[in-house]
Order: sequence, then structure tokens, then C-alpha cells
Amino acid sequence: MEPSEYPTVLSLKNDTFSELHLHLEMIPEEVILSAGHAVDLLAKPTDDLLPLTVDYIADGLLVCACREFDPDWHVRFMGKVIKAASPTRLKEYE
Repeated sequence: MEPSEYPTVLSLKNDTFSELHLHLEMIPEEVILSAGHAVDLLAKPTDDLLPLTVDYIADGLLVCACREFDPDWHVRFMGKVIKAASPTRLKEYE
């Protein structure tokens, strides 16, 4: 399955005036949304992926899969599918 076919597991929009950091698991994958950015978080479907846990942290959100050790995270931003890295600054993809 290609990443563009992965299901959306979370949709987010940064309605603040500052950056919002989306930390994916404890592995150093991070997506940084500037003010006004909106993304769909995509993940390769597995039996251990859902439900997700989303917690507020100081600079944004921490997203964890149910029991999947290292999900294959991607984001859809402005029609582009982007592999989450450390860090992924969405303003570089505008």
C-alpha cells in the first residue's frame, strides 16, 4: 500500500498564532505546523495502530499508537503526502 492510500487517523488545524508541534510517539518524528496550517495525519493500517492517544504537551501534541511500535507516519499537507521526519517543517512545503 502506498502512503497516499493510508487512512487519515487524525485531522488538525493550527488556529493559534504560534507554531504547533506534533510529536509522533517517542521516536523523534515531529511535524511543525505554522499558524493556519492544516494537516491530515496518515498511518499505515495495522491491527495495533488504533485507538490513538493524543495528549497536550508544552509545545503541542503527543500522538501515540495503541500498541504499534513504530507506525509509518505521513501527513497530507496542501495535497502533498510527506513522510514525517525529525523535524518536518510544513512551511518548507508551501
